[in-house]
Order: sequence, then structure tokens, then C-alpha cells
Amino acid sequence: MTVDWRRLSRESGLRADGETVRVAFEDGRSQVVRVEETAPGEGVLRLWSVVARPSVVESLEDPDRLARERNRVTDLVGFKRDARGRLIGEAWLPLAGLDADEWAFSVRALARACDRLEYLLTGRDAE
Repeated sequence: MTVDWRRLSRESGLRADGETVRVAFEDGRSQVVRVEETAPGEGVLRLWSVVARPSVVESLEDPDRLARERNRVTDLVGFKRDARGRLIGEAWLPLAGLDADEWAFSVRALARACDRLEYLLTGRDAE
């Protein structure tokens, strides 16, 4: 099953650029959401966004515990360290029945959760 997430982005007022969608918030902050299409037949898209670079993650007392604690209170989004040492948020979105409203909701929910944690950790808007 294939879904044209770029078309869904256009329909929902989001702007796709390559393999990313930049979500702008009313307060002037923004967050880049990356979209990965899984192997054919898997029927899901992986959405992810960087919360903190390795230099920030290394300064945290226990980044894995922070991610676990955040995962307990956040719906739709999971946080973890990636292979490059960054703290990221990710969501897996089933393609079956996916429409522009659900797409926009999912992309914005991921962007907002990642941006909020980025602000709490750094006070900046790096992503």
C-alpha cells in the first residue's frame, strides 16, 4: 500500500520539502519532521524529529531515563537516543485509511511534542 504523504501535506496546509515537513507554530518556533517510507508491504510511515544534539544529550544526567519518563506521559510519540547520540521523537503511522486530517494531526503532534522537550532541555529552537 502506498500513500502520497506529500499530497496529504498539501491538502492539509503543510509544506513538504524533500523528505521533511517543517511545522511552524504561532509562537514563532518550528520543528522539522522527517518522513521515512518503510519497505513495501509494511503499510506504515515512520515520522521522526531531532529533540537534542549529542552535545546536549551528553550533558544530561541520565538521558535514557529522561526518555522513558517522557514516554510515560506522551501519547503518540516515543523518545529515544538514536545511533548518532541524538535524542529524537518518533511516531509510526499506519497507511490504511490515512487521510489529510489524520496526517496533519500526527505530524503536528510529533512536532509539538519534540519542540516542547527541546525547549525544556535547551531553551532554544534549533530544529
